[in-house]
Amino acid sequence: MLILVSTLILLLILFGLIKRRNRKIHVPVMLAAFALDVGLVLVVEITRHAIEKAVVQTDNTFLLFHIAVSLLTLVFYALLTVSGFKILKGLNEHLPTHRKLAYYFIAFRLTNYITSFWISSYTN
Repeated sequence: MLILVSTLILLLILFGLIKRRNRKIHVPVMLAAFALDVGLVLVVEITRHAIEKAVVQTDNTFLLFHIAVSLLTLVFYALLTVSGFKILKGLNEHLPTHRKLAYYFIAFRLTNYITSFWISSYTN
């Protein structure tokens, strides 16, 4: 079920990227994806105690890698949100930084998605 939600969030991100030139669509779609992703992280933590498992299973390098990528994804969401609001205020000099951050974000979010398949097979 969590993989399905993550897949839907990725599709929402893809739609937001496709509509990046239409701010009236791009901004709410990406903010919704951010909110849903944060919600997903909270659900995973509450239902699976992911942080506690990572602390206890320090020998599981792959799990630690997945958690690091997940946290970096959230950091990049925040950075993109801040730079995006600056652009909305008319500070277009932030656009190149926003684009660069988006490339990193996409790499981290896709890595998070791919590694989540292996993590779910370990934890289930």
